[in-house]
Amino acid sequence: MENKKLISILEAVGTIAFGILVAIFGFRTFDYYFGIVFLVASFAALVAIIVGLVKYRTLAFGLCLVFSATLVFGITIITRYLSLGYLLYVLVLLFIAFGGALMFFGIYTAAKTNLFYGIGQIVVGALSVTVGVLFLTVPAFNQAFWIIVGILIAIYGVFYLVSALTNKKVLEAK
Repeated sequence: MENKKLISILEAVGTIAFGILVAIFGFRTFDYYFGIVFLVASFAALVAIIVGLVKYRTLAFGLCLVFSATLVFGITIITRYLSLGYLLYVLVLLFIAFGGALMFFGIYTAAKTNLFYGIGQIVVGALSVTVGVLFLTVPAFNQAFWIIVGILIAIYGVFYLVSALTNKKVLEAK
């Protein structure tokens, strides 16, 4: 197995595990230790993206945005610069934006490459937008938010794992 495929599989398994942790522990996962994990993992991923840009002349723009945001989350959690409540609203807005982008790429994937994966992306994107909007508008929904977010992250990890194992671009538009 080549290194790139192995790294993709490990990233997918890590994403699934992180989704499960968020679903189980919810808001408590965002403490000092996870701030360090966000910081280190985001920095390493951004370095890998920059190396990919220099070496292969390709830029994974979506991943660059995600890891830049998690780098900022890691820094703000460690330094306690922002309160977790404020950071949560930023995360929810990013969650809505991610869902919208995933729906857009799902439509493209369904039309151009693979109908099954495209529909999956559209469904996960629509759920992400719905969950984010419900969090912002329905106060009683806040308790169930982290369970749903964790499940959606784990589903995203499953898509990523399927992509890594089948060598098909499930999560990226061609």
